[in-house]
Amino acid sequence: MLSYQHVYHAGNRADVLKHAILSAVLAGLAKQKKPVFYVETHAARGMYDLNSKEAQKGAEFPDGIGQLIDVKNLPASMRPYLDEVKRLNPEGGLKNYPGSPALATHFLRKDDRMAFFELHPTEYTALTKNIGNDPRAQIRKADGYRGALSLAPRSKEQMVVLIDPSYETLGDLEALIEWTPKALRRWPNAIIIIWLPLFKDGREDEFGAYLAELEEGGIAGARWPDDPDSNSALAGTAMISYRIPQNLIETSAEIAAVCETLWAQE
Repeated sequence: MLSYQHVYHAGNRADVLKHAILSAVLAGLAKQKKPVFYVETHAARGMYDLNSKEAQKGAEFPDGIGQLIDVKNLPASMRPYLDEVKRLNPEGGLKNYPGSPALATHFLRKDDRMAFFELHPTEYTALTKNIGNDPRAQIRKADGYRGALSLAPRSKEQMVVLIDPSYETLGDLEALIEWTPKALRRWPNAIIIIWLPLFKDGREDEFGAYLAELEEGGIAGARWPDDPDSNSALAGTAMISYRIPQNLIETSAEIAAVCETLWAQE
């Protein structure tokens, strides 16, 4: 849906797990010789100002990246993500927050390629402003599901696809149910990573089970304590991945465990 703008939720707990795992995966792949072709179906604006009126109105980041940024003695798996957030805020505090496109432009190398899809006109304009000068990146104002399936990796490229829809309606789940098996067939060697919200009412359970049956993969999820005063429908967050190396599956699980332990201490 074109009503959704992630700036109201930037830096929240779901972002922390999602972006920490993505950073670890991309940093790990960038150490290999094989070039990377990175694709996002729902890119949003790529970089967020946490001092903006939109981010302040949502005010979800204090319980997300704000809770994590100054924690000491975190495992090395969290460092790529946290180091990049701190690099973007050289004077301390939290103002600049990197979305997944910004993280990709940081971790990937000069010979890697990126393609970002975003339909929302405001988000597309902001994405173009934020990373449009990067010669490695293609930015398309188009439906990410259809657009991504029109792409293919070049010879010897490792394709990585991140799917991160808003899940505002059941239609988002239905679209992924239709799209995911097509993607697995279209790119038999691609790494495919899907962000999955965990709802209080468990509406994602059947969908999660369906994804698990399509192909063997990894899942890294974390829940937070229920807040009876919160209006949020979320109870946790997860990343489902197909075809990532075993060491990165283990790294993702470690990141999820760190997040869940931290959130349980509130």
